[in-house]
Amino acid sequence: MLNRWFALNGAVMATIVIVPHAAAAPTVVDHTAASGLVATHNAIEETIPGGQELMTGGMGVGDFDRDGDQDLFWISGGTGPDKLFINQGDGTFVDEAASWGLTAVHCGNGVAVGDYNNDGWPDLYVTSFGDGPGPAMPGKNRLYRNNGGRSFTNVAVAAGVNVSSATQPNGFGAAFGDYDLDGDLDLAVAAWSVAADGNRLFRNEGDGTFTDVTTTALPATVHTVRGFQPAFVDMDGDRYPELLLTGDFETSRYYRNLGDGTFSDETASSGTGLDENGMGQTVGDFDNDGRPDWYVTSIIGVTPPDIDGWGDHPGNMLYMNQGRNVYVENSEAAGTLDGAWGWGTVATDLDQDGWLDLVEVNGWRTVAEYNNRMAKLFHNLGDGTFAEIAATSGFTHTADARSLAYLDADLDGDLDLVVGSNEAALTYYRNDSVGGTWLRISLDTSTNDALAPDGYGTRLVATVAGASQVRQINGSPSYLATSELTAHFGFGAAPSVDELRIEWTTGQTTVLTAVPTNRHLALIAPKRADLDASGDVGAPDLAAMLSAWGPVVDEAGAIADLDGSGTVNGVDLATLLAQWG
Repeated sequence: MLNRWFALNGAVMATIVIVPHAAAAPTVVDHTAASGLVATHNAIEETIPGGQELMTGGMGVGDFDRDGDQDLFWISGGTGPDKLFINQGDGTFVDEAASWGLTAVHCGNGVAVGDYNNDGWPDLYVTSFGDGPGPAMPGKNRLYRNNGGRSFTNVAVAAGVNVSSATQPNGFGAAFGDYDLDGDLDLAVAAWSVAADGNRLFRNEGDGTFTDVTTTALPATVHTVRGFQPAFVDMDGDRYPELLLTGDFETSRYYRNLGDGTFSDETASSGTGLDENGMGQTVGDFDNDGRPDWYVTSIIGVTPPDIDGWGDHPGNMLYMNQGRNVYVENSEAAGTLDGAWGWGTVATDLDQDGWLDLVEVNGWRTVAEYNNRMAKLFHNLGDGTFAEIAATSGFTHTADARSLAYLDADLDGDLDLVVGSNEAALTYYRNDSVGGTWLRISLDTSTNDALAPDGYGTRLVATVAGASQVRQINGSPSYLATSELTAHFGFGAAPSVDELRIEWTTGQTTVLTAVPTNRHLALIAPKRADLDASGDVGAPDLAAMLSAWGPVVDEAGAIADLDGSGTVNGVDLATLLAQWG
């Protein structure tokens, strides 16, 4: 059932998809065979140096054909072409990789999803160890440009992002994000081998190309990180996303965005970087205090200690945000310390009770104590603690898992899980939890060229009966994977949301009230000159601009400075008048 709905103030138009929802506790069911998501990862061991093939197995979620449902791109490992599973709209998928031009056989690894060229179609960035089978080689990372929803073309060389290391084949996780808030997606790439020196930050030039700004934008410590997965997330509320980079052997880093195109290494002062083997990561407000917290997967020690010769392994880290870029590590007290040999993780409200749960996959088959260990589902109890319920929830995955992503595969409003394993089959867990009302929100920013595509970096706040939840849209980068580009909220039994705030990265804010739940909202961003996000550019916007005239000294001035020059002047006024109405 499709309806058109308008905010009471006329600010934002949204498309609502009303889906019947089943009616109690976190429950998932292995629905792989019936869904069509059937594939097996096979890595080319002899081609990848240092045993890194054991750490591969990524995927990415996106609506690649823009038909309203989520598709899945999956890495095969190098023995055959990758898979592009196109959603048929009913929770089943068909592999259409060949017809989309994805026929290359290569040793792929991590996947980032985002519309890098602002043409309205989500693209793919894939790290790769090179063509396979055959010797591994540097410079083989891929940028698949989406050609209008029917095919992909690898344009990595022309775009300047094929090389993350000039000396070694090395590439792990990747993430898109608009770190300079100029309206296009920049790219971070992680590399595990220090000798490869392959951790990279690429700035999007807005013309289809990127510039490597690693040495000018990031501190020198980036060259020592045994990188697994980057993520762009605004952790301090200034709209500029921090760069969170998980790394092996005590090298994870917290890079604070200074808002001038550079980052500061504040790992030590922030109280983060305590993980011994930072692998996967996810960010979410686990205590609903309005501040994003950071969860990093790692390895928990077994008896005897140092069984693998690589340390005692203190386990996962849960960094609880205290504000002002300061964190307190709380994994043991929270009950999330033990994830075995952890990899991919996501924060998602599986039972839609208003509290973000943590899901984590694990495995390392060359050490018996970590082989065939069950995945983890940490159910948020709403009191600062979690209960591990994987066995009773149905999330009984024991394969040698690496990546994990969420998506609403069947359009029923709750989020399902997909697990990518190393040398094992892809697995789809349909969320059959009963009860809980919800909102699932996607953003259309094509009306505002100062906003990154699909609302990357946008902060959303939903309030019911005085209690608020916060989400950010960034694809939830985890180990080698990207999830769907939406914001999903659960509300228990609430029939409506008192207030929904959309805090755009331009500083504009849209406010909707009395929003019915159990809806998918496709919200359209305000024009850049619509300073009050009312839905029209008019006299109130002109008055706000004139009151902020001159050098930018406060938030109001930053919003009115349409071209980001640092001064509200005639150029901004001309833009406002051009968008009038």
